[in-house]
Amino acid sequence: MEQVNTLSRARAYEAQHRTPAERRPLFHAVPPVGWCNDPNGWSCFGGQYHLFYQYHPYSNTWGPMHWGHTVTTDFLHWQDRPCALAPDAPFDRNGCFSGGAIEWQGRQLLLYTGVMPEGSAEIQQQCLAVGDGVDYQKAAAPVISCDEQPAGASRKDFRDPFLFRQDGMLYMLLGGRGFNGHGRLLLYRNPRPEDPAAKWEFVQVLAENDGSLGSMWECPGLFTLEGRTVLVVSPQFVHQAADDRYHCGNDTAALIGDWNGPGTPFVRRADRPLDSGLDFYAPQTLETPDGRRVLIGWMQNWDHCYPPEGAPWYGQMSLPRELFWKGETLCQRPVAELDAVRRLRTEHRSVEVDGQPLALEGVHGRVLDCELTVDVHEAPRFGVRFACGQDRWAEIRFDLDDGLLRLDRRHAGGFRDALELRETPLLFPVGDTLRLRMVLDRYSAEFFLQDGQQVASMTLYNAAPEADGILFFARGRARMDLQLYDLAL
Repeated sequence: MEQVNTLSRARAYEAQHRTPAERRPLFHAVPPVGWCNDPNGWSCFGGQYHLFYQYHPYSNTWGPMHWGHTVTTDFLHWQDRPCALAPDAPFDRNGCFSGGAIEWQGRQLLLYTGVMPEGSAEIQQQCLAVGDGVDYQKAAAPVISCDEQPAGASRKDFRDPFLFRQDGMLYMLLGGRGFNGHGRLLLYRNPRPEDPAAKWEFVQVLAENDGSLGSMWECPGLFTLEGRTVLVVSPQFVHQAADDRYHCGNDTAALIGDWNGPGTPFVRRADRPLDSGLDFYAPQTLETPDGRRVLIGWMQNWDHCYPPEGAPWYGQMSLPRELFWKGETLCQRPVAELDAVRRLRTEHRSVEVDGQPLALEGVHGRVLDCELTVDVHEAPRFGVRFACGQDRWAEIRFDLDDGLLRLDRRHAGGFRDALELRETPLLFPVGDTLRLRMVLDRYSAEFFLQDGQQVASMTLYNAAPEADGILFFARGRARMDLQLYDLAL
């Protein structure tokens, strides 16, 4: 009865304490109440897109991990489903950590990392639950124990299964750590994954960290897009590198290369950060029925987890983003479904920006989609302030002579001396024209730079709801075209 009671308790609590819609973002996924972090099980099942997530319903801070659950058909409107998993079995009593989901023989398989105590430490093992899109039954024991790794592997860093099918097999890609402390990606397969007794076969170490990109690699992902293979990893304990593309601590990376399938080596050709902003981690991707590769991430940073006092929920997901190539560059753009709900509010052409911050008629708001095209050939600096009001604002700034992007929310109402400012290299050539798309949704801002060649995200939990001013500034003289859209949601 422990499993039913623990899960039913979580479900009853979230139903009784559900946050009203006016206190949530309009089109980003958040928990009904409590805390959330990494997206889990981002997948298609039963004609809907399912998003699970790391979840602690009973407070707005991290706690024993459950799996929350929400669904969507358009990536913009989210419907809460009951809590899917609770840490109520001996093998996951310390938490149901991240994992994946897939449709298999008409059922939805969840494969997740169960955390259990071992002496004074913890171990991590891979666990199975099978369900119908609402209710899930756990297998009686882990399906891959921490002992089923290559020799010298960590027992406490063995987690976050990602799932894909190929040649009638289900494959599982896991993050692990070798004897040298460096992260590595482990590939397993099983022709009968729905059967808890069917053994998972170890295939290979698909990729290994040489120590230049953090230590442990969490939350792996794998996909092929137009003939090129991409491995997604979320490195921990990244040290600052000479080129400053990756920031210290936890970050995300796309490893781009060649792979001819299971049993063959992954040959890494390039890598790039997936988000250059203040808040982004642990992304997952899915392929839509019409062939788009769509990414979603946790729009938060572990070094900035300070919920506002009395907040009923904390932690939100990014806007789902379509991945595509522009030459050799892996780019991102908002899902096409967002374009379909845009309604032009106002448009300005050939606006000259110089000197003092400039306000424009009709340009304000905290829920909007705005596109800028800026002639910067006489402006070594250009920027936008948003969420402005009562001496508060956040800003994005381009220092073009130095090739730097700067994100700053120090003046947006925060109450701790925490991560509020980031300066990072621009990953694209600007030339004379800068293109910027800005998407705001009450508690967040996401920026798509130069047609998605670089993306930057930040949360705005402490900015007052009425702080909706937008200002433009430059050093030198910039000339700007602007289209601002309301969203018919």
